[in-house]
Amino acid sequence: MGTLVAATWSMPPGTVAGIRAGLHPRLDYLDLAGRLSADWVDYDAAAHPTLRRVEDLLRLDLRLAAEVARRVRLRKYGTVVSLSERVGIPLALTLGRRVRQAVILHHPLSRLKLHALRLSGLHRAWRLMLCLSRAEADEFRRTLKATDDEVQVLNTPVDIDFYRPDFTPPDPAWEKREALLSRQASPAAEPAGEAPHILSLGLSYRDYPTLVAAMRRLPEVNCHIRAGSSWVYGRSGYEQETLPANIAPHPFVPPSELRHVFQRCRFVVIPLQPGTQWAAGCTSVQIAQAMGKAVIATRLPGLEDYVAHGQTGLLVPAKDPDALAAAIDRLWRDPAEAEAMGARGRRWIEAEFSLDQWLDRLAGLVRAL
Repeated sequence: MGTLVAATWSMPPGTVAGIRAGLHPRLDYLDLAGRLSADWVDYDAAAHPTLRRVEDLLRLDLRLAAEVARRVRLRKYGTVVSLSERVGIPLALTLGRRVRQAVILHHPLSRLKLHALRLSGLHRAWRLMLCLSRAEADEFRRTLKATDDEVQVLNTPVDIDFYRPDFTPPDPAWEKREALLSRQASPAAEPAGEAPHILSLGLSYRDYPTLVAAMRRLPEVNCHIRAGSSWVYGRSGYEQETLPANIAPHPFVPPSELRHVFQRCRFVVIPLQPGTQWAAGCTSVQIAQAMGKAVIATRLPGLEDYVAHGQTGLLVPAKDPDALAAAIDRLWRDPAEAEAMGARGRRWIEAEFSLDQWLDRLAGLVRAL
C-alpha cells in the first residue's frame, strides 16, 4: 500500500524543463513524491474552469479530492499527504480513517474552518496536522483539544539554490522589456526608474494602503510595488488611491526574473492585514532573506517564526503607517545595517528553512504514520 501526494497547484507548461534549466525553483510536491517513492496528483488532473471559480469561493478543491479518492479506491493507497486543507478537508470526509492522512494547514485559524471542524469532528480523520508556525499550532491544538503529536509545526521551505544572492542575472534585454511594460502599466513608474529603491510584493493579505501612507512620509525613498501572485488573484487594494511620485507599480514577473528584481532593491517591505492568517507573507519574507535582503514586515503571531526581529529584519505593528515609515527610514538611512541584516537572513534561511530540510522532516513524519 503506497503513498499519494495531493498538491493544490496547477503546473504551467514547461515547468519541469524550467527547473532543469535553473529557471524555476524546485516543486516541493515533486521532490516529496521522490523522497517517499510515492505517486503525486495536482490540480491539472481535475481542472475545470467553471468549477474552479466556485471552488475558489469555497476554498475547497472538490474535484481534486474526488480524483484522489478515485485513485485511492483503484490503487489501494494506504497513505495520502494533502499539501493544503483545500483538498484535505473534503478528503477527511470521503476517506475517513481507513486511509492514513496527513495535511498541511495554511489557514488553520479561519473561524469558519474551526467552527466546522469542531462541529463535525472531521479533523479526527487526519493522523497528522501540520501548521506553518508555532503560534498557529498552539492555538489549533488548544481549540480542537488535539495533542502535540497530532498537531506539529512545519515551516514553509525555500529552494536556497535557486534563490541566492549571487545568481547570474538574466539577459539585459529583459530589463528593457520590463521597463517598457512598467511604463505601459503606469506612467508613475518612470520617475523612480532604477534609482536606489525598496521593494514590496505579493498579493494575499497585503496592506498596501498602509504602505502608501508610510511612503507619503518619506518622499526621498523610492518604492517599487509588484502586487501579484502565482497562487491567488485579486486587487492590490490601492487602486482608488493617487500614488505619490516615489511609488512605482511594476508588473508581476515569473520566478526566474523575480530573482533579479530582489537583487536590485535595497531591502524588502511586506505590509500585511491583521486577521486569522497568522503566517501570511511567510513565503515572500523567506525568499527575500534567501536573496540576502533585510525584511520589514507587519508583526503577525505566525510571522515571528520567519523574521528574526532586529537580526534579519524589523517587525512593525499592523495598520501603523508611522511605525512602518520609521522602520523604512531607519534601514534606508543605514545601508550597512540593512546589508548586515540581509546577510544574517541568508545564513538563517540556509540553516533552518531549506527545501531539503523540509523534505527530510516531512518524509520522516509521513513514514512514521
